[in-house]
Amino acid sequence: MVTRAPDDLARDAMKRLRLFHFDIKTYGNYGDTLLFETVRELFEGFAGGDAFEIVQSRQLRDPVTPRLVDFINEHVDAVVVGGGGLFLSDTNPNQRSGWQWNISLEQLRRIEKPLIIFAVGNNRFIDQADFADPFREHVNLTLEKSVFFGLRNHGSVETIKDYITEANRDRVVYQPCPTTLSSFLYPDLFREEIPQERRISAESIVGKRQLRAGFDAASIYADQVEVLAKLSDEGWRIESVPHARADMGFHDLLTERGIVDSEHVLWGNRDVLYQGIEYFAGLPMILGTRGHAQMVPFGMGAIPLSLYVHHKIRYFATDIGHAEWAIDPRADGFQDTLYRTINEAYERQPELRKELAGVRQGFFDTSMKNLGDIYRSLTGETVAPSFRPLSPQERRTAARAYDSSMRFDKLEQDHNKVKRELTKARKELEAVAAAAPPRRPSVAARVRRRLSRLGS
Repeated sequence: MVTRAPDDLARDAMKRLRLFHFDIKTYGNYGDTLLFETVRELFEGFAGGDAFEIVQSRQLRDPVTPRLVDFINEHVDAVVVGGGGLFLSDTNPNQRSGWQWNISLEQLRRIEKPLIIFAVGNNRFIDQADFADPFREHVNLTLEKSVFFGLRNHGSVETIKDYITEANRDRVVYQPCPTTLSSFLYPDLFREEIPQERRISAESIVGKRQLRAGFDAASIYADQVEVLAKLSDEGWRIESVPHARADMGFHDLLTERGIVDSEHVLWGNRDVLYQGIEYFAGLPMILGTRGHAQMVPFGMGAIPLSLYVHHKIRYFATDIGHAEWAIDPRADGFQDTLYRTINEAYERQPELRKELAGVRQGFFDTSMKNLGDIYRSLTGETVAPSFRPLSPQERRTAARAYDSSMRFDKLEQDHNKVKRELTKARKELEAVAAAAPPRRPSVAARVRRRLSRLGS
């Protein structure tokens, strides 16, 4: 095994590995908008940008075709899947895998290049039904074909092991979500110190899965509004930061109450990619229910307070050393607990920011080690961990590339949809022809020719 020092790298360029990335590009949910871009930037910034290059990507929720597997086998060195809460059965329901990556066992077996499962999560909701077949077989095959199998919180690491064969459980490791590393990815935007001020931003969604588990959305929203209104009366600045369309209901409740001093809508526009990062850089504290409403602000130094409406909320709060910041909205005295927790965090803001900076440093060190391990597994070479973030100009280019890639993915999705509809129409026509041969075969022939031209 060869170890290269930085000077050696300057004289003798290391091999830059070509990676294929299964991702989700969207402007509909800020966490996902930023997440997959930060995965790319983390890989491509490692070792000064000389170790990895993501050369192609596809939406991981789209069916993986034999043609795409052929491309992967012929043109890349490895495949990155993630991050995000991909171990979830009903966001992208399919019988190919039982989780969000929409690849059949057959096509998964055909992939010849190593997999890198990076910063994914066991995203099952509280009291949600267990995974259905073929999930267990699929996740074990995925692990067997992987050189790295990293989950984004320790809760996911432990709970996913229930589905992994005992011999491979030690291969499931911890890889923090790259959105928690934003202060390292965007150091020119990060502020080490900010004024200690009574200011909090809020986001909230209690969705259908929580309702099925017995959460009372109206009560939880009302309790939060009451606490925030009390804080507003006491001179706090209240801001609203909806991450997705589903958050707008709570946003409207705050607005109707007349306590929103400013709003920052982080979904639904093409310029949003880095807007959230810039906003969170100066934010002291956030209250949210989404996982990335914890992780993204934390990554830029904000204190993340959350409602325990999902296992992942408590997993992350525990990982950063503050399980008490995942507040149970069903517990007695919820309003009092929330009010007290917010004020205590304000009183300790300077101290807590320094503490959380140390936690982020630990997350970053873990990520650098993991990327080094991945590179060594693929090449046999060891490199000293280092990182080069994007410059502001490179970020602008990245934002344009993100938008172009998302538009291409949408065109491909539309094209594949038309192909599926044409295939279905051809089969229906053939079935009709077989059951009752038409009296005028020339008409059917003309229809088939037109369908053929449309599908070409």
